[in-house]
Amino acid sequence: MKFSKILASAFALTLLFNISCRTNDDPIKEELPKGAYENGIIITNEGGYSTPTSTVSFIPTDLSKQEDNIFAKNNDNAILGNVFQTIGFKGDLAYLVLNVPNKVEIVNRYTFKKTATITSNLSTPRYIAFTPNNTYITNHDFSTVKKVNIYDNANNFVKSIDFDRYAEKISASNGYVYVQTDGLTYDSSYNELATGHTISRINPATNAVDKTITLSDDLVIRDMIADDNFVYVVTSDYTNSNIYKITSATGNVQKIELPGITGAQKLALDNSKLYFMTSGNKIYNLTATTANSMFTATASYAYGFNVIDGNVYVSDGSFTGDSTVRIYNSTGTIVKTLNTGIGTNGFYKN
Repeated sequence: MKFSKILASAFALTLLFNISCRTNDDPIKEELPKGAYENGIIITNEGGYSTPTSTVSFIPTDLSKQEDNIFAKNNDNAILGNVFQTIGFKGDLAYLVLNVPNKVEIVNRYTFKKTATITSNLSTPRYIAFTPNNTYITNHDFSTVKKVNIYDNANNFVKSIDFDRYAEKISASNGYVYVQTDGLTYDSSYNELATGHTISRINPATNAVDKTITLSDDLVIRDMIADDNFVYVVTSDYTNSNIYKITSATGNVQKIELPGITGAQKLALDNSKLYFMTSGNKIYNLTATTANSMFTATASYAYGFNVIDGNVYVSDGSFTGDSTVRIYNSTGTIVKTLNTGIGTNGFYKN
């Protein structure tokens, strides 16, 4: 009996020693920060049309500090360019679309170190979207150029798809790419005119248009945005506004009328909730088919708009000096005011 007890005790000690050694040999690994610009908001400053004054700013999630010119600071004071239109994200990369220099600068989204540049076949690039195998960039000069360029994952040009009137906003959703292919023009007296009422769908399997959706009103298409399953389009004039909810997989369309709301302009998505802003700076959210008034933002020229983690970002755009950005909570209280760059036009969660 004593011998059995001694053996059992020895076995227990050996097991405890092995577990202890194994624990010491395999410590828990802490996730290292990806870079200085992780967990915050990237702000795009469009810059002037004829001067290379485009810049990028950053604020952390807690809004505690602001860092400007982060592209130049992390790339040997390189000049970004003119007319910084938008940013698109794919994995750890951010694609910075500049429509006057006809280029897309690709950087690490967390360090802002440049990794590559796309220039091939670009002509006034506007917006960008991604599928697993391709990059899609709209090119639109409001005159003769109206196309989507397609590139592979090595940034090689694949082909272009031409459109009749427009190639503006573009979004990938549920395996398809949706393109805003109509919008706004003016008559000789500078009155707004709709160019048409179409949204086109590209099938990435063929890189060809497989569906054209014609919206059922005669209003101007103002904006388009998408999540994983739906594409949202806002149309308006000076007396009416509508939102269209397109099921990405099928192309089926639900029209949501917005009675009493005029001049709906800009869309935003935050935690699966849709928001929009009107030409009068009024902010709304949408619950099912009901628009709920939130508050009216302060801006002489509301240029950039987004909703991120419940906060509403609105830029009062200036093209002669710094723009002013006001960040509101959901009740309309200003939580932060920033001076940013020339023509602040976008806010992106990073």
